[in-house]
Amino acid sequence: MADRSRFLRDNPSDFPYDFEKQILSKQSSNTIYHWHPEFEIIYVKKGTATFYINSERFESHEGDIFLIQPTSPHAIYPIENQEQISTVFRIHLDFLGRSQIDSFSQRYIQPLHSGHFCLTPQISPGDKAYDQIQSCLLSLFSILEEKSIYYDLLIKSKLYELLHLLFKYRYVNRHYTDDTYQKYQKLKEVICYLEQHYSEPIHIEQLAATFGYSKNHFMSIFKQHTGASCMDYLLQLRLEKSCEKLDQTNLSIQEIASQVGFTNLSNFNRQFKQHYHLTPRQYRNQQLKKKT
Repeated sequence: MADRSRFLRDNPSDFPYDFEKQILSKQSSNTIYHWHPEFEIIYVKKGTATFYINSERFESHEGDIFLIQPTSPHAIYPIENQEQISTVFRIHLDFLGRSQIDSFSQRYIQPLHSGHFCLTPQISPGDKAYDQIQSCLLSLFSILEEKSIYYDLLIKSKLYELLHLLFKYRYVNRHYTDDTYQKYQKLKEVICYLEQHYSEPIHIEQLAATFGYSKNHFMSIFKQHTGASCMDYLLQLRLEKSCEKLDQTNLSIQEIASQVGFTNLSNFNRQFKQHYHLTPRQYRNQQLKKKT
């Protein structure tokens, strides 16, 4: 899949991170199945949603901590009549020395980045050492909010403290089973294919045959591991690409619809409004206002 890394902020050492409040509901777009090179931590402050991480399904609740390691496929879907408010932090493991050639990096950081070690995706109130892990995270978030002098050193310290707790209380496992690893690697190949060909006509039969599945088995596997049907995923991918073009180009709405795989402009307008509660033109005008 295309690299979704967008996480550079101005800070003392120019290290790449993202820190934000995330509100997820049926009125907002969900987080499409994707992956990125950053380590991601999600702390659920309120509400509930459905998570898919490495093909496993989880339901979130207040206080839950989700750990998503680099390149792990994941998605988050809102639940009807529910709103989830979370704090989200992402950072590249290079900041913790992943690219260094030393015994520390080789023992801890590189295996986390490569997937040789895998993190327990969900830690909930009542789980072992939850209070210590939560306290460490809240302290990290305070540092990120305050941005005091040399705060990058404090961030690094807190992240090492977090890793210590995760290793100590066995929230880090040696590796994925071969079966799990192969399943999500195959799924990543499908997602990459859709990323490269979303502007073209795509049919389930053709896609299933390309990856060696029967149509029914392919549809079942895709929905089971991503939480969305393949065609729903493709629709959302096309709409996301249209948002990028509306924001970043002066192309007409007709041209954009055609470039992202829609053969009918009225269908594009209808699907766009259904997902974003704005017409494409309203969305473009909204983005222009933000830039002025």
